[in-house]
Amino acid sequence: MTTKGPADPNDELPPTPLAELVKAAKEKIQPEVDRHGPAATRAMAAVVRDLKGLPELSVSRESATRLRLARKGKVGYVVIEYLPKILAIEVSVGGFSDDDPMAPKSRRYGLEGDEWTRLDGAGDLFGELRSHLLRIYPELA
Repeated sequence: MTTKGPADPNDELPPTPLAELVKAAKEKIQPEVDRHGPAATRAMAAVVRDLKGLPELSVSRESATRLRLARKGKVGYVVIEYLPKILAIEVSVGGFSDDDPMAPKSRRYGLEGDEWTRLDGAGDLFGELRSHLLRIYPELA
């Protein structure tokens, strides 16, 4: 006489309707590839590469995601920072004597396709960086 013990967990059970949820989740909820981080790194590297050789320019790496651009012996600076939590690049300016106290001190840019455009749609990262650098180098305007 053989007695049957507790159910063996290895016994094959038929799938329940809950198994379909797992399948649907695997298809629809996958972590997106982070294209913002590498794109931000490339954008910041391009800034440093393209400005190399600009006289008196000081490029300081303040953190892994933050650069400060300033001109030695002059007032004013530009800070470029990647904000990974919101997937945006922020550009801040300060120290200029002609600053309007009511004007925004920073702007944020999001990646649209291959372009970093301002979140309010009114400009692009490199165009506005150029205008900020012309404030540091007024003789180039």
